[in-house]
Amino acid sequence: MDASRFAIDTAPLQGKLQDKLQAMSAAGFSRLTLWAQDLMNEQEGGLAQTVRTVRHSGMKVIGFEALRDFEGMSGRFLEYKIDLAKTMMRMMQQVGAELLVVSATTSPNAVGDLETTAAHLRLLSTLATPLGIRIGFEPLAWGRYVHDYHAAWQVVEMVNRQNVGLVLDSFHLFARGIPLDDLYRMPMHKLFLVQLSDAMSDYLPLLEEMVHISRHQRSFPGEGVHSMAVVDMLVRLEMAGYQGNYAFEVANDEFLTQDAHSVASRAARSVDWLCRTVSQRLQDSGC
Repeated sequence: MDASRFAIDTAPLQGKLQDKLQAMSAAGFSRLTLWAQDLMNEQEGGLAQTVRTVRHSGMKVIGFEALRDFEGMSGRFLEYKIDLAKTMMRMMQQVGAELLVVSATTSPNAVGDLETTAAHLRLLSTLATPLGIRIGFEPLAWGRYVHDYHAAWQVVEMVNRQNVGLVLDSFHLFARGIPLDDLYRMPMHKLFLVQLSDAMSDYLPLLEEMVHISRHQRSFPGEGVHSMAVVDMLVRLEMAGYQGNYAFEVANDEFLTQDAHSVASRAARSVDWLCRTVSQRLQDSGC
């Protein structure tokens, strides 16, 4: 595997955005996923200065996070979310990001039929097309209506737009215990991003517990108890022909008390372990 395909998310690193970018680069990363609040939380110099910081870092923004609770809304809720999507797309253009991650809705105000979900993603597609932006639809383990990749893929097929595809997060797959057997059935060119993490304990069945672990206690692959499951997932994807990016999405409260360079170095060790382990598995299987 090529280590350059791995990106790191800004979420597990503490400090100002410039410090995070420097830590990522020093650890050998050239790609990142960026959150909208990373741009808005930097007060000194405003948005324009923050955009210059990202541009001058030389790092490629492979994903922009995250538009939440968009599909299934109506009335003023939908109008607000459309305005938010337009704002995020403008920021994406400024930092050179081409993929907007759209998380499956968890809102009690959303309707759940897949036709409406597809129609709203089609609306996003129309907004994004002239800007050269892709829409990545991500199922969440605690999604109100879409919580596995089977339903998410059904929606993507219904949307039937070139710039709309899937984002898969290993946490949400494993937390629900969803089998990976059907991954190869999806056309890999419609899989826009794969997010990776691990956990130090077994995933818990209650949704509240899933949410807590996801937002506060993730770890890097190779450090937790699901590491070989992550390896198996990557082997399956590589054998199916996936050629896209992998991104660490590892929210952990303890990481925010540590030096950003230390956490980025841990991520780099995870990349090295994954590349060696997956490559060996592929070699053993004759690929």
